[in-house]
Amino acid sequence: MLDLAIVGATVVAPSGVALADVGVVAGKIANIAPPGALEPARHTVDAHGMLLIPGAVDPHTHLDAEMFSSHTIDDFESGTAAAAAGGVTTIVDYAFQAQGGSLADAIEKWSAKARGRAIIDYGFHVALLDPSPEAIAEIPRVVGRGVTSIKIFMMQGFEARARDYLRAFKIAGDSGALLAIHAEDEHLIGFCTERLLAAGKHDVTHFAASRPPLSEAAAVRRALAMTELSAAPSYFVHLSSREAVDEVRCARARGRMVLAETRPIYLYLTEERFLEPNGAKYVGYPPLRSAEHRDALWEALADGTIDVVATDHCSWTLERKISADRFTRMPPGMSNLETLVPMLYSEGVAKGRLSISRWVELTSTNAAKIFGMYPRKGAIVEGADADLVIFDPSRKIVVNSREMHSRADYDVFEGFEVTGWPKMTIARGVPIVTDRRVDSAAGRGEFVARARFSPRWRSQ
Repeated sequence: MLDLAIVGATVVAPSGVALADVGVVAGKIANIAPPGALEPARHTVDAHGMLLIPGAVDPHTHLDAEMFSSHTIDDFESGTAAAAAGGVTTIVDYAFQAQGGSLADAIEKWSAKARGRAIIDYGFHVALLDPSPEAIAEIPRVVGRGVTSIKIFMMQGFEARARDYLRAFKIAGDSGALLAIHAEDEHLIGFCTERLLAAGKHDVTHFAASRPPLSEAAAVRRALAMTELSAAPSYFVHLSSREAVDEVRCARARGRMVLAETRPIYLYLTEERFLEPNGAKYVGYPPLRSAEHRDALWEALADGTIDVVATDHCSWTLERKISADRFTRMPPGMSNLETLVPMLYSEGVAKGRLSISRWVELTSTNAAKIFGMYPRKGAIVEGADADLVIFDPSRKIVVNSREMHSRADYDVFEGFEVTGWPKMTIARGVPIVTDRRVDSAAGRGEFVARARFSPRWRSQ
């Protein structure tokens, strides 16, 4: 007998989009059958009129993180509750190496933060901030324990230690790790920032000018040269500009193993938001861009240049976001785990920009493949974890921060009307969210050890 049967839904699977019933046993997908063909189940969910999709995989979150001498407001309990309420069933968070510290210590510190709190499954990237010989030597051991991606920040002392980073790139590539690169040129940003501050232009209305699109494209070019020399595969996080996307597109046309991600704020918001009262709440790195860049990102989603949409969820209180006296001291990031899946459906699928299958690729399947979790995660296939979302494509929700599950007291998408919203989120066979109500004990989530990066990930 099945533990759970989901019947009547339109199932979005690698084989196509079709009516089917799905059976679950012991937390795994046991059977995908034509309508009415499943064996009996202890519990049956009627999903007629709904889509059944794999739980989303968000490979870019910052929970319980410290930045600008403050802690983000969401820890692994509240952050994963928000994720689950929005149809995300797996995250990959960033563990930050301390200056002079080891990569292993960073992973242990983040494991302690997640253990006993996360309600969905999680993995880690490790952020290499001090590329010492000792830290570089750790990379193969870190990869061996299932942390198979290394974060590189190009705007935090990167230039002074570029040769050390090149050594790290080489070892990472040889070890089967993927480099997750934050591409912004620190010297171009520094030059722009110095000029603005010297002219008395301190407030958030000048933030976008301090980090122009050129600074992102220049860093992408530099990283592409370094990863070519070191034979390391690269994944550019949260791309925001036409120029940066064009660099990725051209490199890929030359046969380079280059992957790309963008984040929701660049798809739905533009730099005019910085002119609003409390415009600092929209600050992220890189900044919001003009409509031209927003439109270029949508083109890149449609043509396959961008592989993943991830949130970079990094939440604060409104008071913390707006209290700084200059744009250089405003903490970057915002809460958006809960809106990732429904807003991309609403703005992408419902408006004819994306197919249903492409929506699922961008929010689930591609990230699972790229980051070594497929087919356990990211697809409705027999044998996979039963991480499933029953999605109501016709439900309309107006985003209201008071109704969201993040501890942030504001939402950058406040007032957006969204068409399509998760009705139920199922994690390893157990419903943990129903009609926006989270019903799961803290600590239910488990660490996911990930496989090494495969250059053939697209054909998996």
